[in-house]
Amino acid sequence: MDSILFRPLSRVDFPDVSRWLAAPHVARWWQRPADLASIERAYGPSVNGTDPTELFVIEVAGAPAGLIQRYRLADYPAWERAVDVASAAGIDYLVGEERQTRKGVASGAIRDFTDLVFERYPEVETVVAAPQQENLASWKALENAGYERHWEGQLDSDDPSDAGLSFVYIRRR
Repeated sequence: MDSILFRPLSRVDFPDVSRWLAAPHVARWWQRPADLASIERAYGPSVNGTDPTELFVIEVAGAPAGLIQRYRLADYPAWERAVDVASAAGIDYLVGEERQTRKGVASGAIRDFTDLVFERYPEVETVVAAPQQENLASWKALENAGYERHWEGQLDSDDPSDAGLSFVYIRRR
C-alpha cells in the first residue's frame, strides 16, 4: 500500500471536501451539506483553531484522499453521554476518493491516526468511533485497525449522520 500521511485541513482543501461529501459513497453516511458555504460554517472554526475538533486531510502517495478528525469527548458532553465511554477521544473519517476505497486506506489511516490521537491526548485511555451498523466498510476498517466492538444500539444524538442503529468501537491505549 502507498504511504498514508496526515496534514492539517486548510481552506484550500474545502473544494475537495465539498466533492467528497457529495460523492454517493460518502453522502449516504455523512449526510452533510456539500456546498462551500456549509463547509466553511462546519469546518472553518476548526481551521481557525476556535473549535476543539482537529481536522486533517488523509494523503495517499502525496495526493488528498479523505478527511479524518480527532477530538476529546469531554469537549462534547452530549456526545460523550451518547457513546458512554469515559476518558476518551473520538475520531471520524471518510475516504472521499472512490478510487482509494477497498484498498486498505481507511484501516491504515485509522490505525496510524489513532496512535497520533493517543500522542495528542495523553490523558485519554480510549479512542472511540461510532459508525452506523449498515456501514459495513466503516466498521470493517475499524476492526482491521485494531478496534473492538464495545456497544450497539440507537445513539442519543440529534446529528442526522447518527440516525439508525450504530456500533460503538473502541481501541484502548
